[in-house]
Amino acid sequence: MIDIPADATVRPLLIESRSAPAYCCLIDDMEIDDGLPWYHDIYHFLRLGVYPEVATAKDRRALRQLATRFVICGETLYRRSPDGMLLLCLDHASADRVMREVHAGVCGPHMGGHMLARKIMRTGYFWLTMETDCCQFVQRCPECQIHGDLIHVPPSELHALTSPWPFSVWGIDIIGKISPKSSSGHEFILVAIDYFTKWVEAAS
Repeated sequence: MIDIPADATVRPLLIESRSAPAYCCLIDDMEIDDGLPWYHDIYHFLRLGVYPEVATAKDRRALRQLATRFVICGETLYRRSPDGMLLLCLDHASADRVMREVHAGVCGPHMGGHMLARKIMRTGYFWLTMETDCCQFVQRCPECQIHGDLIHVPPSELHALTSPWPFSVWGIDIIGKISPKSSSGHEFILVAIDYFTKWVEAAS
């Protein structure tokens, strides 16, 4: 048991909440004020073994820890992914182009922010604030805001639709118009399902 003097001052423990992943906090901004990319210090440390001139001892330690995840091939900086894949490091302008192409390009399915970040990583690209930037990019996408689901209904319990015996309750749906037409010239399909046996009948 530890004895604490009566006149001792007890300072409260301060816990700081951050909205970004911890590794993003090692570098203040993605783009430095002088226009250099976010990986400028990492690249020069790996290439020349030098620290920034204004770096403190804490900054140097953080830079060494961060640089262990990166590798230079030729003149290009890559980040090692957990599965051993090398991800090309992008600056801010290139990251915007990649997000726009993957999200809304020729084959872009307008996926959500987290899925967009994972797909970009599978494509082979990386920058420090990927998830945050992708989520903000999706929120600014006009098509996603226009065609997105509007979920304003409060949650409620699901009510199962039961059937007491076979063929007492049916569900009927119409599919169409279908193109091309059927061999008999029909353009619609009538589908009926028995709720008890799950028996399906379909006719054009």
